[in-house]
Amino acid sequence: MSDSRLRGVVQPATARTQIDKRPLRAAMDRMRIPLRRTRQSFETRLETTGGLYGHRFWRTVDGAQVGGFMGFITDPRGWDHINSAPPEAVVFAFVRPVDHSLYRRLIVRKNSFFRKVARKSAYEQVRFDLFPDREEALVRHRSMQGRPAEILVLSACDFFMTSFRAFWASDFTGRVLALGKRKKRKA
Repeated sequence: MSDSRLRGVVQPATARTQIDKRPLRAAMDRMRIPLRRTRQSFETRLETTGGLYGHRFWRTVDGAQVGGFMGFITDPRGWDHINSAPPEAVVFAFVRPVDHSLYRRLIVRKNSFFRKVARKSAYEQVRFDLFPDREEALVRHRSMQGRPAEILVLSACDFFMTSFRAFWASDFTGRVLALGKRKKRKA
């Protein structure tokens, strides 16, 4: 239809679909035991707002936060770079703020730690995409859209465990915990 024929016609607003958070909560509850060590070693928070639903874990080093998130994207705004289709299961690693020297050291440098994790994840066939210009620099995601609640819970948990395999294989959590600690000298 031409613009002249549409004048005076009210176009329907694009409605945001409401996401049922019960299966998301069930998946996060199911992951509580496998992530026990992570929760014990890092500061953690359950995020339920801002377009995310899941567990964030981090460590503060020299004024920067370094850590990860495991959960769901519930609002695609701000995630255009991955073409998110909520509910989207996502595991990502982050450093904030992006103007901190630790961000440059861990993400931007040519042979940085995050780049090594990305390479190791590809080798493990659990590919994390590297976005060196974003706070959420290492991202792995999969849409759970259209899945029945009970299948969504199982699929998401399988996705999370598989994703964390790459973190464990690259010793991501161990390396993050070691940041800022002085190395002991051998006498």
